[in-house]
Amino acid sequence: MDLYVHGLRFGRTHILVLLITMVIATVRTKVCTSFLFPSQLNKKNSILTKQSTTHHHRQRSSFAAKSNTCTKHADDGTKLFSSTGTPSSDDSTHNGGSAYNANSPNRVVLGRDASAKYDALMGASKLQLAPMMEYTDRNFRHLVRLLSGKTLLYTEMVAANSLAYERAACMEEYERTATEASPTASPPSPQEVRENYSDNYLQRYLTQGRVEPLEGPSVLQLGGSDPKSLYEAALTVMEMTDRGHCDYTALNLNCGCPSPKVAGKGCFGAALMDEPKLVSELTNALHEGCDGKLPVTVKCRIGTDTGDPFTSEGYAETDPELEYSRLCRFIETIAANSPVTDFSVHARIAVLRKSFSPADNRKIPPLKYELVRRLAQDYPELTFTLNGGIDTLSQAQDQLNQCPELNGVMIGRGFAADPWGFAMADSLLYDTGNTEGFAPRNRLEVLTEYAKHADAEEERGNPAKIRRFITKAVQTLFTAEPNAKRYRIALDEIGAQPKQLLREGKSLEGQPPLSELILNAAHTHLSEEVLLRTPKESYEKKLYEERKSALRAGRSSAVVDWQLERIQQQQENGMGSYEAVLAGSETSMRD
Repeated sequence: MDLYVHGLRFGRTHILVLLITMVIATVRTKVCTSFLFPSQLNKKNSILTKQSTTHHHRQRSSFAAKSNTCTKHADDGTKLFSSTGTPSSDDSTHNGGSAYNANSPNRVVLGRDASAKYDALMGASKLQLAPMMEYTDRNFRHLVRLLSGKTLLYTEMVAANSLAYERAACMEEYERTATEASPTASPPSPQEVRENYSDNYLQRYLTQGRVEPLEGPSVLQLGGSDPKSLYEAALTVMEMTDRGHCDYTALNLNCGCPSPKVAGKGCFGAALMDEPKLVSELTNALHEGCDGKLPVTVKCRIGTDTGDPFTSEGYAETDPELEYSRLCRFIETIAANSPVTDFSVHARIAVLRKSFSPADNRKIPPLKYELVRRLAQDYPELTFTLNGGIDTLSQAQDQLNQCPELNGVMIGRGFAADPWGFAMADSLLYDTGNTEGFAPRNRLEVLTEYAKHADAEEERGNPAKIRRFITKAVQTLFTAEPNAKRYRIALDEIGAQPKQLLREGKSLEGQPPLSELILNAAHTHLSEEVLLRTPKESYEKKLYEERKSALRAGRSSAVVDWQLERIQQQQENGMGSYEAVLAGSETSMRD
């Protein structure tokens, strides 16, 4: 019997071949998708098949479906989705070279390690320490980890091109040294170079604390706009992981910093919000560089003023639906064309003109929390974290209660100004509380544990260069307490001591260890009542003060005081280290 379709004649043989082909295609699809762990499979399928939806009678474009082919396995047996053009660790050149293929489709690593990292990321996301230049270094992250075993920690932003530059320079140096040592021998292989180059400079920016409790759930934020540099930066992170220097939970792409030296001169940060397709390429590059072993996330704003220069009056008249549709287009483009399913959104627009400072960008554009809440409600297959203007633990609780669909709340300046104010985070925000590791009973215990970290850091580094960063991390531990300023001044003097001795031609030999100096400063200037007050007592006291007095300018009093002191210090000391780094034209991170 023959079959006619649109005038074409199909015999039994044709029909049989067609049926067999359909069966093979179905089986192959099921086999490939079975490699996904369920949480990512459900999310990505939902994204890729989502049709146009209406929000208040406005159409949004649907996600573009993107097919993946199951083509290879990682060396450790982990199953991958990948294009045939994906670089493997074997065919990558030792300095990155042309190994990265910007046009290759994203791949998803589906092994046990990737699933564990994703689960750790989601499990810690209720409260997040925001990335802050000059503040969220490994010293401050260690302090926060002592206060909360659950909070998700973000690093300072690290420039991807600097990591790529340093890695290439260190490899070239090893190759040159090895060749000079044995001129007649064959030059070292790329694998030998990768495994043996010196990583001292890279350690300064990627190494995590090595004293218990370890850093735990933490995200490395990278900045850049070149896929090749980001690929090489992620590759560097994995090499440093293999060497035991770090173990990050995820990688994050900075699409939110509005600084003119980043978004302007650097052409990354918030400026990337105007190029969502490029962001997709960049996040795919990160995914390829880490061999899919770490989740890749994005931190952004709700938009930029590109094409419509910001004025307070003009922005107040902006159509909120138009603004939301632009934000949705950014989110959808990235989610449909990259492995990203997690977004941290600062609920302000980024003003990109040079005359608008980062401080202006934090204060002048109004916060629009409702847009981030809508994202969380309209895209349940994705996860969203709310950032911007939230300073205290009680405010974080309030935001999560108002919108249960939010994945979490991110706080930066509140943590920097009053870290002890978040010591109750585990018991108030996380279902299980802190059932493992260190749980502080008071600030004296916290300081005693931190002192161990301080000594370990000085043993590994040059006190003249690093001590002030170690002491800076605990300067605000006693915010708003009697004599807290005297304690901070004492820490400043302790931090400056190694350089002072160096100028006088003296050494630190015979001087008390840093741990002893820090604890002595606390005992000298702070009362026993302050040192031994429990987290619960401190939190109740803070709640009482919050409710008793209206927050100044919408910020907590601790943040306002901290900001004023920071401005005063910058005026006394000149340009801050953040501004100095951004102002420099060198890509090297060396002194």
